[in-house]
Amino acid sequence: MKKLDSNKLTQEQQDFFANHLAFLSTVDANGEPQVGPKQSMKVLDEGHLTYLEKTKAHAYDNIKNGSKVAVVVADKPSHTNVRVKGTAHVHENDEYAQKVNGSDDAKNPYVVVIDIEEIDA
Repeated sequence: MKKLDSNKLTQEQQDFFANHLAFLSTVDANGEPQVGPKQSMKVLDEGHLTYLEKTKAHAYDNIKNGSKVAVVVADKPSHTNVRVKGTAHVHENDEYAQKVNGSDDAKNPYVVVIDIEEIDA
């Protein structure tokens, strides 16, 4: 992978995210990595990703404790992948989360927005 000079996703990269399963990586307070699929991950705009945090478990705890994140999407047959690194922000029962979820019901997932700081492809 090569670090790109931009922190903005191209249209081709945005389409790639739309068509492949994303995996989110975080680290806990002890530096232990955690990786898991995020089926709801999508491109919010060229500089941001977003997903719905439904489990409110390891990744959620790590993000709340200040972990940086990495997200990778890959296509095995073509050996193509895109990885982004950034800072994640959790929206819990705030106006933005209510807008995305359509209500203020506390059972709705939290909305996570990732500021893209680096792209590797």
